[in-house]
Amino acid sequence: MQKNTQEKPLYFYVANLGSEVQRFLGWKEKGDKEAMQNAYKRAISIIGKIKSLGNESANAEMDILQEAIEKNILNRSQASSYFNPFALRVMNNL
Repeated sequence: MQKNTQEKPLYFYVANLGSEVQRFLGWKEKGDKEAMQNAYKRAISIIGKIKSLGNESANAEMDILQEAIEKNILNRSQASSYFNPFALRVMNNL
């Protein structure tokens, strides 16, 4: 079987980033520092992947989003509002 090397669309990665950000925020609320740190690392990795796609406006948004996560100024409601359209787009394209 040949491995699929086709790149996923940008919205796919942003939807996955949303899942990790929600996990990060959820674990933060529960006080599980280890799980929170793991979700944070996965989110940062996805941000890196998104930036590697070379979309300048997406890169600027990822910088803002990463800063919001690091400075603890993003809450779950804001994250849902931002990421839900990307998740819906992925679901509509299945």
